[in-house]
Amino acid sequence: MTAIPVLPEQRDLVAGRRGPATVRTGGWLTDPNTGRRLAPALESGPEQVERALATADALHRERRWATAPVGDRVALLPAIADRLAARSGEIARAESVDSGVPISVTAMFGGGPADVVRGAAEQLSAARLHEELPGAVRPVRLLRLPWGPAAVIVPFNAPSFIAVKKTAYALAAGAPVICKPSPIAPSGVNLVADAIAEALADADAPAGLFQLLHGGAGPGAALAADPRVRALCFTGGQRTGGSIVRASAGDFKALQLELGSNNPVVVRGDADLDATADALVAGFTKLNGQWCESPGSVFVPAALHDALLDAILDRLAVLRAGHSLDPETGFGPQADEECLDRLRGRLARLRSAGGKALTSTPMPDLPGWFLAPTVVRDADPADATEEIFGPVLTLHPVRDDEQAVELANSRVTGLAGYVFGADEEAAMDVGARLECGEIKINGTSLLDLTETSTQGFWGSSGTGAHGNAELLRFFCGARIVGVDDPGLPL
Repeated sequence: MTAIPVLPEQRDLVAGRRGPATVRTGGWLTDPNTGRRLAPALESGPEQVERALATADALHRERRWATAPVGDRVALLPAIADRLAARSGEIARAESVDSGVPISVTAMFGGGPADVVRGAAEQLSAARLHEELPGAVRPVRLLRLPWGPAAVIVPFNAPSFIAVKKTAYALAAGAPVICKPSPIAPSGVNLVADAIAEALADADAPAGLFQLLHGGAGPGAALAADPRVRALCFTGGQRTGGSIVRASAGDFKALQLELGSNNPVVVRGDADLDATADALVAGFTKLNGQWCESPGSVFVPAALHDALLDAILDRLAVLRAGHSLDPETGFGPQADEECLDRLRGRLARLRSAGGKALTSTPMPDLPGWFLAPTVVRDADPADATEEIFGPVLTLHPVRDDEQAVELANSRVTGLAGYVFGADEEAAMDVGARLECGEIKINGTSLLDLTETSTQGFWGSSGTGAHGNAELLRFFCGARIVGVDDPGLPL
């Protein structure tokens, strides 16, 4: 475990050509386990951003891919999936180093993109992108066509998986894609770019159909503001999401923004406390706490509060924290020093508001960006509404379900929610009252509830929704063409 990790080179992919990103940002890619600097953080220069935009725009206007037979688009996707599957181990290792997430978890993510791409092919095969509807004179054609070039801006916590999913559905819709990974986690997405570029070349598909840029606010703002980008997906923080909305307002491009949340948990009086503690610990330590649907604020009957707290701390005491590349590790470091500092600041604010921070997980003897999973008690619920985006859980005693639901709905975000209770029907009824896009009963899994799941982004958690069918539709606009009826009175 002492070997210095070697990261893939940060290379742009523009107009079918790979070349190093050339602008030094002043930051560094680091090993989160040790804090060691591994490589300078790089950014795409303005000329590369412009070239990528021009290439995507020209390809869209040429309409070669947008009007390609659906069968051709379907056939490309499994070829991409095969290339991704061959690189799954490399992607898993790169993402573990970039994010600090244990390799046992990134290995599951590393294998997932291939299945996601195959799923996009299945969605495209089943979609009715061109329909004929009854018309007064002759049938009317309803066409679902790509808006135009799509930008996919992905976060640091599961970058390859998110990049692949959004890209696969954009390509299925017929849109050229410009992808930009997080500036602190570009490594896995570079491997994804290699796989997609090879599949495009093998299929003799347009070389600019998928392009990759690097960097932070500069290239991101350019993609958001440029009218040649007609659809933009972003997963990340609310501040950046707000900047994207403002930058894109001038041309009203389609936006899908998943911006995170402090996700409420309602524990009912009949809940199995052992099972609840198991699920909460699994939930708020998953991806080292770095996921937008992590359980945040737990509202529990006052009579059960202390027992639930003890059960959570008991489980945290046996959680194995360690080096992210150790296959036995269950909990790793935060992604970088800035993430760690932000978490420490948010914990300090909770303490200053009267919260008591409790930990029980032994930390490894490593100099990296480690923060023990922390449970905060006695904090005022009004002081625990912002997204933590780290391994922090707040516990709040309540009188009953009514107070729990009222407190849960008092926050402005609404991405995910959780309810625990033995009476599943009653728990479902409580869940239906939470103003969140997805509410899970008696569990905190990362996966969608069903293959046909739809999750809306409520409140300031974003705009749009995710779900496979919704994602394909997001990249398409409706166009209806038909012969008008000359006999209509108006």
